[in-house]
Amino acid sequence: MTRFTFLARFLAACLPVALIAMSRPAAVSLAQAPPPRQAGVVGGAPVLRADPSEMGIQIPKAEPKPADGRRVLVNSDDDQLVVANVLVEVGTRFLVIMPDGRIQSVPSAEVSLTDRPFVPVTVKDLSTKLAAKFPGFTVKSTRHFVYVYNTSPLFYQGTSQILESLYPGLMTYLRARKITVADPSYPLVVVMFRTRKEWADYMHGMFGDSSVAAFYHGVSNRVLMYEQSEIGEAAPEYALKQIISTVAHEGVHQILHNIGVQQRLSRWPMWVSEGLPEYFAPTNVGKTNRWKGAGQVNDLRMLSIDELLKQHYGEDAAVEGIVFSDDLDANGYAWAWALSHYLGEKKREPFFKYVAEVAKLGPLEKMDEARQRELFTSHFGLDRAKLSTDMVAHLKRLPYVDPIENMTHYVVLMHYEFAGKAHGGYAVTASPKEINKARDELRAKVPNYAQNRAQFDVKNFPTRTQAINFAQSWRP
Repeated sequence: MTRFTFLARFLAACLPVALIAMSRPAAVSLAQAPPPRQAGVVGGAPVLRADPSEMGIQIPKAEPKPADGRRVLVNSDDDQLVVANVLVEVGTRFLVIMPDGRIQSVPSAEVSLTDRPFVPVTVKDLSTKLAAKFPGFTVKSTRHFVYVYNTSPLFYQGTSQILESLYPGLMTYLRARKITVADPSYPLVVVMFRTRKEWADYMHGMFGDSSVAAFYHGVSNRVLMYEQSEIGEAAPEYALKQIISTVAHEGVHQILHNIGVQQRLSRWPMWVSEGLPEYFAPTNVGKTNRWKGAGQVNDLRMLSIDELLKQHYGEDAAVEGIVFSDDLDANGYAWAWALSHYLGEKKREPFFKYVAEVAKLGPLEKMDEARQRELFTSHFGLDRAKLSTDMVAHLKRLPYVDPIENMTHYVVLMHYEFAGKAHGGYAVTASPKEINKARDELRAKVPNYAQNRAQFDVKNFPTRTQAINFAQSWRP
């Protein structure tokens, strides 16, 4: 799951009034320049990882038993008898995959085994059911996805554009690396809510006050996300970059769980469970918003890594720290991507053999730390300090687009004349919402006798550097 646990404070540090100064006759600092942009350092709370039992599915405390290809007759939501595939047997219950891809927990004593074939739901029937479940939402289907949304058309278009390019691109990439994949028999559902409140109400408060923006719900087999947030209002360009990255990340989770790579409800080691989607799902953060292609540089994660490396953080211990962790904060996501990128690009054969081994984990299965260490060592060796050093050297050579640098930045100019001299000041911000605040802060530094003479102007620039260069060379 991609988390935004760090984002609000990150934006507060980076995007509001980033630089305010007075000029003529003297340059007076009104506010300190923002602290270094430590996307992975600030807000480093642990990322939540939902357990299947927290997703509304009943799972007894018992050792899981393999499905062995069994099928059972189950009553559907509309009280129709349908064939479901057994995913796993746990105690006195079967976890089964319904014709629409959802997982249900049913008492094994209340169902009967059958030789009848599994018949997946049709796109038409699924669309009809979804339209009834989400009144007022639009339902649209494509070759691989069914989209359910009450968001703006632009948000739907951007989401579908990312996923429709990601799906075939990822399939091609995996096949080229000799990983067996197959199209899912049922459509993949993506539900988009207009507001966070609607999304949170639907999720029944699963994530509380955390800043989760989207989530692949492994039980319903749906990606669930929302469009509008306070972050989007404060910094729409940055929020958009984060959203498209999240769409791609959660889309990869959904795809991997449905094409035969990751078994449903299996619990991979966290670093590869989250690092692989980050590796597969980099998005462009320049003027266009699109999926760049598996294995390309993930600019948002590289921004975090770049700041961490400037502090010489984790240069010889990052691998040891991330590989065996069961909790990832914002730093962890960045390092998980970094390790996946390094191994995927520089140690490709052992990396994908490792992934193939992890992919054998069945439903509800999880590796203990001893097994994780044994598996990792068998593919990449014991010297994890050298792995860390080599990974950092690899990262330092990667070019990337700074997602803050290449955002529209606004220069707020204030000027007035008094006693035949020109006076003024400026502020630079990437947040349209902060322009009025910048005016107020500039005005507060104007002497009382000149308050009614102050005039303001706002200019925008395509990059932070251009905005600051203009502001620093400007004279009233």
